Amino acid sequence: MNQIPWGRGRWFAGGLLIAGLLAGVGYGQKPSGQAPAGPAPSAAAAAPSSSPDKIVLKVGDESATQGEIDGFIQGLSPQAQKILATQGRRSFGDRYALTLVLYQDAVSHHLDSTAAFQRALAMARREILAQAAYQEIVRQTVVTPEEISKYFAAHQSEFEEVGVNEVVIRKKSEGADKTTPGLTAEEAKNRAEEIRKALSSGDDIKKVADKYQVPNVVRVDTEPSPARRGVMRPDMEKAAFELKEGQLSEVFDLPQYLVFFKVASHRVKELKDVSSQIENTLRQQKVNSAVDELKKNAKVWLDESYFTASSQPGPQGAAKPATISVEPVTPK
Repeated sequence: MNQIPWGRGRWFAGGLLIAGLLAGVGYGQKPSGQAPAGPAPSAAAAAPSSSPDKIVLKVGDESATQGEIDGFIQGLSPQAQKILATQGRRSFGDRYALTLVLYQDAVSHHLDSTAAFQRALAMARREILAQAAYQEIVRQTVVTPEEISKYFAAHQSEFEEVGVNEVVIRKKSEGADKTTPGLTAEEAKNRAEEIRKALSSGDDIKKVADKYQVPNVVRVDTEPSPARRGVMRPDMEKAAFELKEGQLSEVFDLPQYLVFFKVASHRVKELKDVSSQIENTLRQQKVNSAVDELKKNAKVWLDESYFTASSQPGPQGAAKPATISVEPVTPK
């Protein structure tokens, strides 16, 4: 069963402490001069076998056992565990030791008795317990095979795929110099019409590609790319799923490209291929409903005049227009 992640992306393994430790591990980076490594086992599995009671770290009178360190590491995300398995545990140990050094210094200066610390501690306790409650809801949430089948039957269109051979023609912006890749608006329009006419007449797409394809200017896909609903621009998606196999779309005029495509196939994925996806969707729906019910029963109230007010007013201006990607519309 896949576990639904906690909404704020925290993990239950020391909370803020582990976040600080990861900063020193070089999250997502490789040590200088180290060659990329292949898939690595989990960091915990890479540890030499010995007693969990074995002391592996000391800072003054305080110590940490192998079991305690393993517990922290096992609570990290899979990606963080792979990084540790690749880089080794030393960076983690160094940061853990530094944390204890600073912790002992803070206690010696009675920083744990300040109001700010007590507020942070209370909030951390709430967040950890909230996460534990959320994960317990996830653990108790069950999705049955019958529910999965029923959802699949009622949402067939969500799992439909269309295969398209895409044609993309780069346009050169007005005033661009001769070295800029692309065609003028008129040239691009004429080229699109030529290619579309060739495909409409039944010419083999590989021959069309050989004739018209130009690196970084004109691309003709000789192999169809699968596209699902929700990954294309709405107008292109509508055309792709309404057209029959072998039919061509209209030419879509985008800011930097002219794009059209030939529909190669339609298919609906089988239940066995999407059952895990459906299970996660239904589980998340059930979890969200359970959380909403908790909020309803708790009678949550917010002072709207306070929470809707801007804490840092900025200059008032027009909203930025939405941007539309002009890269190839189907996933590559």
